[in-house]
Amino acid sequence: MQAPRFTRRTALGAAAGLAFLQPRWAGAAVETPPVSYPTRPAWKLPALTVDRYADALAPGYVFAAPFGSPASQGPLILDDDGEPVWFLPLATEQAYNFRVQRYQGRPVLTWYESYGNNLYGGSCVLYDAEYREVKRVHGGHGYACDLHEFLITSRDTALVAVANDVKYDLTSIGGAANSTVTEGIVQELDIRTGKVLFEWHSLDHVAPDESFRTGVTPAGNVDYFHLNSIGVAPDGNLIVSARHTSAVYKLDRKSGAILWRLGGKRSDFALGAGAAFAFQHDARTHDDGTLTLFDNGATDTDPGDVVEQASRPLRLSLDEKALTATLDHVFTPPTPRLATEMGNLQVLPDGTVFVGWGSAGGYTEFAPDGSVRLDVQFTDGTKSYRCLRFPWTALPSSSPTVAVEHTGTELAVHASWNGATDVVFWQVRTGTSAKRLVARGTVPRSGFETVLNAAPAPYLAVVALDAKRREIGASSVLRIP
Repeated sequence: MQAPRFTRRTALGAAAGLAFLQPRWAGAAVETPPVSYPTRPAWKLPALTVDRYADALAPGYVFAAPFGSPASQGPLILDDDGEPVWFLPLATEQAYNFRVQRYQGRPVLTWYESYGNNLYGGSCVLYDAEYREVKRVHGGHGYACDLHEFLITSRDTALVAVANDVKYDLTSIGGAANSTVTEGIVQELDIRTGKVLFEWHSLDHVAPDESFRTGVTPAGNVDYFHLNSIGVAPDGNLIVSARHTSAVYKLDRKSGAILWRLGGKRSDFALGAGAAFAFQHDARTHDDGTLTLFDNGATDTDPGDVVEQASRPLRLSLDEKALTATLDHVFTPPTPRLATEMGNLQVLPDGTVFVGWGSAGGYTEFAPDGSVRLDVQFTDGTKSYRCLRFPWTALPSSSPTVAVEHTGTELAVHASWNGATDVVFWQVRTGTSAKRLVARGTVPRSGFETVLNAAPAPYLAVVALDAKRREIGASSVLRIP
């Protein structure tokens, strides 16, 4: 593997001190970005390292939802340098599964949101390109959706995951007759009306004896199935991943019948060398006949029995007629990571593969040939259920923000616009009247927050300009003491 060209290490929102661009090759530039933003002083962003191995990366931004560290939690868009593009800090709620989707022909931001660290019983949120809430989706038939999936289909329906506790006789596998078993429910909902169009219950099709997790959890239930992803197959049927049966299921979208099982105790497929997986996440099938998944593989039936030293983002080749599955590729990061929970593998339109490392923290971009382009590690304990890459263009309904510091004979003017993607230049305007401001300087945008210098004046504002230097937004006018 080629050596990385440079490493940028940031500690945004961490303790006081400077963060440096640390070169790994002679002649690399050194930067000292700020550890906080005067325009957003309350933000506490995750600490991270960014190792870049290629000049060209896939288009778009990175979408994550940090939690589990001293940093603020909430949906977060990052650029290729790890700089924030948009952040929505949540005070009492927690977000998971943040991404871009399309609804009613337009791109929207979506995520699952719940109070505290509750993984179940929340709602699925849609925001438009001005960062305004469009809709909240809940489970139907009295059920509550959970964090594991919120997938908008081409029909403007939503596939959501539900965890449902029911009383069940587990004496056949050594359990109690009145056990509480958690089943997985797949629902397809009409987003506009909330009507349930399809509903599938795991207990109707998958018996508890298929599970590798039949013990009673601290919550008092037997989480035998643990539904953690729902996808649409190229033929329109559904692909479902169940962590605790270590199996992927293809479901008939009309009848709910299981068309095949991949992995687990009752696999319909013969698995080739290296193709076996366990406790997986994010199973997806593709037009080329492959299936991708994030193989957590962290434990065997005994939670303390570690059988793999690292998680494996996998691409398998499936022959659905011959019922064979062969290993196509393992996507290996520069430093192996073991994610005992969460994780994802996203295939982009150009063949790029983007991997989120779940509980191990961070994400990696792989070129179509499997070589590493970008590797990012959260260094403060931050986790994100999934990390994904998407193109995104937005013009916020809010205005740019400005903060001013006196630096001797000049003003240091800090300008930012949370979520704006088309800002190319910033301009500072000052004057003796709030209604008569004159442009005093224009500089290229530099990261989330750009600093401009200006001579002292009674009134000041900043203006965001696009690539053609057209005004696309302006801050409120500040009275400078």
